[in-house]
Amino acid sequence: MRRELSSWSSDIAHALASLPEEPTERAAETVRAFQETALVAAYLDRPDEARLILNAALDFVAHEAAPPGQAEARLLGFGPLIELSRLDARIGRPDESLHVLERIGGLLRGGNLAFGALDITPSEWKALTERDASLESNLAGAVAIETLRAHLAAGRYQATIEAALAPGAIDPVVETMQREALIVAWCRTGRGGDALVAAAQWAAEEHPIRRAIFEVRHAEALAAFGDPVRAHAVAEEAAGRLERKMLSGPATLFDLAIATRATRLLAGLGDPLATELCRAALPVAATVGDIPILAELALRIVETDSREEARAEALEALRAVASGSGYRIPAVERAVEREDGPLVPRAVKERAPSYPALFARLLGFEPERGPRAA
Repeated sequence: MRRELSSWSSDIAHALASLPEEPTERAAETVRAFQETALVAAYLDRPDEARLILNAALDFVAHEAAPPGQAEARLLGFGPLIELSRLDARIGRPDESLHVLERIGGLLRGGNLAFGALDITPSEWKALTERDASLESNLAGAVAIETLRAHLAAGRYQATIEAALAPGAIDPVVETMQREALIVAWCRTGRGGDALVAAAQWAAEEHPIRRAIFEVRHAEALAAFGDPVRAHAVAEEAAGRLERKMLSGPATLFDLAIATRATRLLAGLGDPLATELCRAALPVAATVGDIPILAELALRIVETDSREEARAEALEALRAVASGSGYRIPAVERAVEREDGPLVPRAVKERAPSYPALFARLLGFEPERGPRAA
């Protein structure tokens, strides 16, 4: 969940100031702080600092795992590694993202994992998996999902198809991601027939999460391949179900994300139900606290809603995003500036006041100023 950056960074700093005494828990909470601080840095548009933070997390894990009998602490390194892969994929560095995943995959194939200060030998990995049989499948699932994400982010659709169809023992979450990636890649490579058949089949499965995902994907595929009438019908049925969930509650971040995607499709089809679903989802977004989703819903209301009261309420939400959330979202800033005039640029210290000290605490030097002189 992409929280407001000021309170998010403040909460991380508070967690670091009150770490548990038990060594294993203390190490795990510290690594979590590294990862969350890297996310804050990324959303502050400071990817280089995010990368520094994640590599520092690997240094910390290596230090924690160095004493005899502490090899299990190396498992804490997988979180920062996966986050590093996600960061690179998100900022347009797919080769670097896949390089990280390839290093992790080497461990699953019986090789050595060496990345920065983190080093796990095949014998150490074997001992760890003997203690916890789920480690290997969990790591394989994470690598499979992030590989698909990296290929999709880079527009490498044939590679996406090959990765999604790769054999292996797959859990339901990974299988769902593979199916969704296949639909996207088939659509992008002109294989609309395959995408339509698969999406319709998977949307019919009686699974609450899969049904919602593939109903929207089915409607998107219909719209993309020249059947707007059926696309409207499928999208409206899915949107009605999502709207009822938004109004009756409790709705999850997943429900909210799917509803937002449905509003995007309905708006593209010119369906007024897009605005109705946005109005139902906006209070949920405010309660859940995901800022980019809240911004997208509010923007759609401001741009398309015929009700002046609804537009005014959504514009207030956009003002709060622009002035108080810490995020720089160009579409939000443009919408606010049309009403209020130019916005005053805000420095990082204003957008997330706790971030500079948090960065310094974790890395030992101030952001953008380099290491302190000895």
